[in-house]
Amino acid sequence: MRILLTILLILPTHIFAASNAETVNQIVAKYSAQCDAKQDAVEYGEVIPEAASLSVSDDSLYEIQITAEGKKATVLFADFSCHTIGASSWCGSSGCEVYIIVDGVSYQTRGWKPFTVTKSEEVFVMLPRSGGACGTHNGAPCHAVTVWDESENTFNSIGGLLR
Repeated sequence: MRILLTILLILPTHIFAASNAETVNQIVAKYSAQCDAKQDAVEYGEVIPEAASLSVSDDSLYEIQITAEGKKATVLFADFSCHTIGASSWCGSSGCEVYIIVDGVSYQTRGWKPFTVTKSEEVFVMLPRSGGACGTHNGAPCHAVTVWDESENTFNSIGGLLR
């Protein structure tokens, strides 16, 4: 039994990964539970619409190409809305939680909606950040860059920006 546990611990986590859709559903379920918990805290007499659950805008879930060969990742930008708390619990001047999901594995950072730039057969994933991340005011432009390392099945960036 101990040997089996040791083997399971040293195997790469992507071997056990769910699909991108399953991972998105798990992430959204976590936020939905937070939204539902807030619904329970509503004061007596307050009227709540029937559709008081968590909502995700269409442009907050999308795909980006992460390699020149066409490998795709699913992006989930967590600017969710919940009747009693809005998005303020999850987003602020530094952006929102951002999930980039590849082969069912979620990589997380904070900022704005990622996009890609392709140059000379290389694909760069641009991670818009708050200006504070670059040592200036929050409204200043600031971007971090990462690339997908196919041989390691992970993103490579300075400072391990995606975790």
